[in-house]
Amino acid sequence: MLFQRSYFFALCTICFISATATVLSDMQPPETKRYTISESSKLYLSGTTNVNLFTCDCEDRWVAQSIQVENGGAYSRFRNARLSMMTRKFDCHNAKMDRDMHKALKAESYPAIQIELLETWYDPEQAKQAKKDWFDVKAKVKVTITGVTRIQFIEAKAKATTQNHFALKGEKALKMTEFGIDPPEALFGLIKVNDQITFHFDLGIQVEDEVD
Repeated sequence: MLFQRSYFFALCTICFISATATVLSDMQPPETKRYTISESSKLYLSGTTNVNLFTCDCEDRWVAQSIQVENGGAYSRFRNARLSMMTRKFDCHNAKMDRDMHKALKAESYPAIQIELLETWYDPEQAKQAKKDWFDVKAKVKVTITGVTRIQFIEAKAKATTQNHFALKGEKALKMTEFGIDPPEALFGLIKVNDQITFHFDLGIQVEDEVD
């Protein structure tokens, strides 16, 4: 479950860049963009066991990053849109659960989760109203966790807050077993984490043109 949180944090960060790009009728030459995630951003994972509910807060932070974007109306595609997240940067508010999740994610062998954004789609008419209203964003991404790579589709909502600053929020349910991860167990199997978990995110993002 920890893998999903860091995965989704990075994913949504890059995804939003395309959602806020200029609406163009044809694919344009690649543009280099630089983005920063605000420290006030929130991301957490929720899930269930056979006896209770739980949440895990993401504590990872990232420096400004650069990617290349090709925009064409309602569609954008990306180059070098990759992020790596450390699997140990999570707080499930329970030391035993933290250790079990790190073990399930094979943190010793795979210390980082690799995320690559491939494509995004959005409604240009909605995007024009970004300063007033939320608009829908969809993204196609490639996620690699514990050496297993899967294509995922993510849905979110975006909104411009001030110039070059944006908000992105949403949630996504995924299954750990899709990435070859066995859900952790505790107390000799009496407590079992259910396979499906949900990622919740509320991010603040600054996007700027890259300066040579």
